[in-house]
Amino acid sequence: MIIAIATFRCRENKKQDWLDWLAGEDGLVKTRTYEGCQLIETLISPDSSTVMLYEKWDSVEHHQAYVGWRLANGLGEILEEMLESPLEVEYFDLTDI
Repeated sequence: MIIAIATFRCRENKKQDWLDWLAGEDGLVKTRTYEGCQLIETLISPDSSTVMLYEKWDSVEHHQAYVGWRLANGLGEILEEMLESPLEVEYFDLTDI
């Protein structure tokens, strides 16, 4: 299992639009049923336009396949409209510490 943290730095006045998309029928409801997705939670900064997704996946490969599927189905254009900088994704291993 891996943890993926996706960071979205929204354009001014686009944060709520992005949150609405995530909550909509094409958003996280589809992510949660994608093969390899164990958990996805949305983190919202009250002081900035940053939205983060905390995700648990079976593997990096599962997450990358999911991202590829999203990009092939139009997410790139949506992100271009919503974000002020490119999407950032970092992968982490969970420890017992």
